Amino acid sequence: MDIAELSRLLENLIRVGTIHSVDHAKKRVRVQSGRLVTGWLRWMERRAGETTTWNPPTIGEQCVILSPSGVPEQGLVIYGAPSDEIDTPSHNPVEHVIRFPDGATFTYDHAASRLTVTGINTFLVEAADSGVFDCPEVTFTGQVKVEDLLTYLNGLRGNGGTSGNGSQITGNMTHVDGDLSSNGIVLHTHTHDGVQPGGGSTGQPQ
Repeated sequence: MDIAELSRLLENLIRVGTIHSVDHAKKRVRVQSGRLVTGWLRWMERRAGETTTWNPPTIGEQCVILSPSGVPEQGLVIYGAPSDEIDTPSHNPVEHVIRFPDGATFTYDHAASRLTVTGINTFLVEAADSGVFDCPEVTFTGQVKVEDLLTYLNGLRGNGGTSGNGSQITGNMTHVDGDLSSNGIVLHTHTHDGVQPGGGSTGQPQ
């Protein structure tokens, strides 16, 4: 092997470039490195065993090609190097941030122990058995809809709100135990004044 060939192989062991094109179905990319555009190469995912991940590179993303024996055709692409063209979503040392193309952002501030998710339109959390929110207080700023049985274990309190909707119940309502009262009047123990025989109405509840 002459010196020129050896130099070429050494140069190709590690090359820095940018993603030129992506084939998502075949899980392959081509990389632009200087004047070289590689063939279709595999990229390095975070996990590819019993646990698998899918976070494909994007065109223009800076990357590194590792080529065993200096042969680019056998190269493996490691991507995710920040660049001047594609900046990081944060420069804060206490934040861990993921930003998506639609603007949705997941931010965890480990100094404040605060997780923030912004910019999404909908979300779905699905569990086969059960789920738990274990925190002292949960606030919903919009409407809440419960499609199945609602069970509460430590009281229920609220008001009619400022929109004038009040509190409305459609269908039967059964009170099983304890006192049911309205404005100080207990439903099952109160009496009426002005009771007279005949077809007249009673007086006000007491």
